[in-house]
Amino acid sequence: MNILSISKLQKEFNGEILFKNISFEINSKDKTAVIGKNGTGKSTLLKMILGDLRIDSGEIHKNSKAVIGYLSQDVITDKNNSLITEMNEVFSNLIDLENKIKDLAAKLVGNPHNEKLLNKYASLENLFLTQGGYDYHYKIDLILSKFGFKKEEYSRSIDTFSGGEKTRIAFAKLLLINPDLLILDEPTNHLDIAIIEWLEDYLNKYEGAVLIVTHDKYFITKVCKKIIEIDHKTSNIYHGSFENYLEEKVKRYELLLKSYMRQQKEIAHLQSFVDRFRYNSKRASIAQDRVKKINKIVRIDKPTNASRRVKMAFENKRATRDIILDVNKVSIGYDFPILSNINFTMRGYDKLAIIGPNGTGKTTLLKVIEKKLLPLKGKVDFLREYKIGYFDQNQENLNYSKTIFEEIHDYYPMYSNKDVRSAAARFLFTNDDVLKPISILSGGEKVRLVLLLLMLSNPDLLVLDEPTNHLDIETKDIIEDVFDQFSGPIIFVSHDRYFINKIGTKIVHLSNDRVLEFEGSYEEFKDYSSSLEQKKEKKNKTKIKVKRINNDKEIKILEKRIHSIEKEIKNLEIETYKEDVFTNYQDLNKLTLKINELKEELRILDAKYYGLLNL
Repeated sequence: MNILSISKLQKEFNGEILFKNISFEINSKDKTAVIGKNGTGKSTLLKMILGDLRIDSGEIHKNSKAVIGYLSQDVITDKNNSLITEMNEVFSNLIDLENKIKDLAAKLVGNPHNEKLLNKYASLENLFLTQGGYDYHYKIDLILSKFGFKKEEYSRSIDTFSGGEKTRIAFAKLLLINPDLLILDEPTNHLDIAIIEWLEDYLNKYEGAVLIVTHDKYFITKVCKKIIEIDHKTSNIYHGSFENYLEEKVKRYELLLKSYMRQQKEIAHLQSFVDRFRYNSKRASIAQDRVKKINKIVRIDKPTNASRRVKMAFENKRATRDIILDVNKVSIGYDFPILSNINFTMRGYDKLAIIGPNGTGKTTLLKVIEKKLLPLKGKVDFLREYKIGYFDQNQENLNYSKTIFEEIHDYYPMYSNKDVRSAAARFLFTNDDVLKPISILSGGEKVRLVLLLLMLSNPDLLVLDEPTNHLDIETKDIIEDVFDQFSGPIIFVSHDRYFINKIGTKIVHLSNDRVLEFEGSYEEFKDYSSSLEQKKEKKNKTKIKVKRINNDKEIKILEKRIHSIEKEIKNLEIETYKEDVFTNYQDLNKLTLKINELKEELRILDAKYYGLLNL
């Protein structure tokens, strides 16, 4: 089923074209990523699809039968609602149906042979069953638990949750709505790695289509099979994984460059003829034909290579094999410990990634390492005093009233003009770029300038806190290149698994109850974590066998009880059809209540029974 069709879409702001000729389709089960630099109009495109922004030209066709869901806090109906009330709203039709069934059951108590009531009751109960009436509580519990909410929080007013938690609440509700097309704008923001990995698995199995604006390369790789890139004010479609996209983009660039060069050669050849014979009376008409031919050529814009690399031409110090950092029996926190007994070491060549769920103290640990915060217990010892370079992607230290040239020269007044321009060029600021005021730089350009100043400071050790947050893919590529080429030690906190995997050589994983130190990349750490789980399972096999014997006994007891209840329900239902019962309201009411109690007990026993079978 075609859910969404976009044809030749164009958007302008203040007479400037943001993008034009955007065309693509979304069909059932498509998993599509929209990528591009910050400022190219990705979020604007989503707003136009949702009808929040007008279309300047082009068409958007949405299937009238398809339900489209967009992730925003607007998904939350009322922030004064409790968490569970808000989730229950998704299933309001089922809850209404449930109440109608209860009302009918009450009417049948007084009129048990009313055929019309009996048929309606049977019809509604069947509808309730087929629409998942007996499952919706389970779905709510599953989704909320995966997004990190506990049952004791169900009664909390949504207003009392943090901004990030509200976004997760909206996300949970949106998944429960289960739209035909799920539109997500930066869905991995505010989520820790464990939730993101669960979400990837969920979206891979999702029956509907998904349209995602994201800069998370790892997420795209795991979920999306189609990529729409907004580049040079138009869209390009790539099929396959993120790796396929990277390969195909290079091929397209090379083909376009060849076409451009061929066209330029043809134009130059024609122009040469025109220049030679324009004023030659015998060949002037031929020259004029060549001019017309030149004017008719549809010009190919010279393709730009988006994969320009920052050149790290700075003198790097030789990394030592010695242990440069020893964290021994450290407890971190403020008024009380967030995490205790933290132990790990770091050598001079390590690029150490501190990872783990939100709230486990990653940034707090980083502050303790930087000596911005004292540990509650234990010691943090460095081999010697290190010159620490802190990467601030918020650019708080930049002077916005200066140009790039002035900013570099003021930090390093001994640099000649040539030195400043040479340093700037290594970070892709060439020619007149260095004369740009910092205030008009794009987000990516500001990040490059911060990186340039950081590298010029020649630090011994880099400390990074979420260095890739809110950056587009191109800027992330630059950051990855810079930190990958830096030969000194790096300590960083990140949720960006692509960055962790590329940069990290050692991982310290924080959880609520322990700290795990691991030598290797993120992918290797994942494999190691999986093997740990498998070993734990093998270790518990003997216990499980013993438990299984006990389970078998319990299963037999449960089977006996289940059969007994089923028999009792059947007998009681037969009783309700006896004249002396259905003509006596009180007796019928007692029997109905007893039957309902037994059915509820049967439901609980069934759940326990199947749970034991799956152990």
